[in-house]
Amino acid sequence: MRMIVPLLLLLSLAGSVTAEVMQDRVREVAKDLACLCGTCPRRPLDECECGWADEKRARIAKALEAGQDRETIIAGFVAEFGQEAYVTPPAEGFNLSAWVMPIIVLLLGGVALGAVLRSWSRQRVAPAAGRVPETETDDPYRLRLEKELGERDL
Repeated sequence: MRMIVPLLLLLSLAGSVTAEVMQDRVREVAKDLACLCGTCPRRPLDECECGWADEKRARIAKALEAGQDRETIIAGFVAEFGQEAYVTPPAEGFNLSAWVMPIIVLLLGGVALGAVLRSWSRQRVAPAAGRVPETETDDPYRLRLEKELGERDL
């Protein structure tokens, strides 16, 4: 009797550890697949709580128990549902533009912003550069003003 109780406890712990490992493996595969039930906003299968997602996670668990690997399971979903089965588009072919275009747009926007700022700074400096500094001896009005002001101070 003393040996049976620890053995039963050990077996129950082993069963829960195995179930936890299986759930982790299912989540690992499901995180790359989208929920396509039509009511959820294309959430990953590992996060979605609808019945459709539960069925697909059970399908993934059965496939893992049967010995299929992650890539084979995902390929089965892609064969059945097309490229929409992915949460994010794979970075290949035309889908590569979804990954590259935001970077290109940000770079082009930065270049355009730099050109506009450079243009604005040149416009502000240009009038001052074209101005000729006045000297006291060249301006007859200034000479007359200084003469008249000098006469009033007396």
